Amino acid sequence: MEFIVRKLASRPDTMLVRYDCACGCKPNAEYKQGSDEVGSEHCCCGNVHFVGPNAKEHLETDLSERKAQGEDSDVGEYTISETKVDAPWGGTIPVAYAIPSAAREH
Repeated sequence: MEFIVRKLASRPDTMLVRYDCACGCKPNAEYKQGSDEVGSEHCCCGNVHFVGPNAKEHLETDLSERKAQGEDSDVGEYTISETKVDAPWGGTIPVAYAIPSAAREH
């Protein structure tokens, strides 16, 4: 998955991390510089990504909670990966993403 990063003109301390999904969507998540909070986005096909400190842990917790509530059973198991993206203000920010074994139709 290739992530696109841009700084928000209206909020220069906030970055938008998105990708072009195979289903046609453009899921995006925001992260504010220096924040401990993560941003996230679930795509209609089942893909999900989180951006910010401890992104992978937040992603795993989210998927576990969704599974416990019976959500996402139609997409099967997830493959979880993580990477880092360059922040517009310097340094890198963690990004974790999960791809389901059976994507939903768009």
